[in-house]
Amino acid sequence: MAARSGTVPWFESFDVEVEVEDLLTHIERCTGFALPARKRDVIMSFAKSKFDKTRQGYLEAKAAGKPVSTSRRAYLTDLQDTIFMAIPEDNLARMPLSEQVLNDPSFYADAMHSAAAISKDELFMALSSSLKDMTVQDARAFVSKLWHGTIDDNARKYAEALKRPECEPQPFRPGNTV
Repeated sequence: MAARSGTVPWFESFDVEVEVEDLLTHIERCTGFALPARKRDVIMSFAKSKFDKTRQGYLEAKAAGKPVSTSRRAYLTDLQDTIFMAIPEDNLARMPLSEQVLNDPSFYADAMHSAAAISKDELFMALSSSLKDMTVQDARAFVSKLWHGTIDDNARKYAEALKRPECEPQPFRPGNTV
């Protein structure tokens, strides 16, 4: 998720200790495996180090006038993968995919905004070279199905992610609704 001018980066209001503790508690509850205190400390140390590197990289790139991109989802996904390495495989298999960080509502909000920002004609033009063996009618039908299917699938995932009680709906940007 690129930080746009005038917006506050995600890490400005991110409390590492609280977020990591919540993530650890959630994963332990879903997997039925309690991490030993020593492993929890190692994970917390890793999370803080990675967070500091992300913040420092952002500040250095911004100071140098380079394009800056930060992602809360990428940070949490890396952290989740690190935690998963400390959990036995049998316990890990108990955790439903829908409970993983990959089900982060902000990801689906971004996906919805992206899907809403592209028109069917733009998608057709982008895919036209790979659809060259189809007739125009078949290609348009394929693109229409893909376009509607993607939006419907993203809408479903976004709605599922919002069912989590700690999430609040994020409004769509004006002019980009389908």
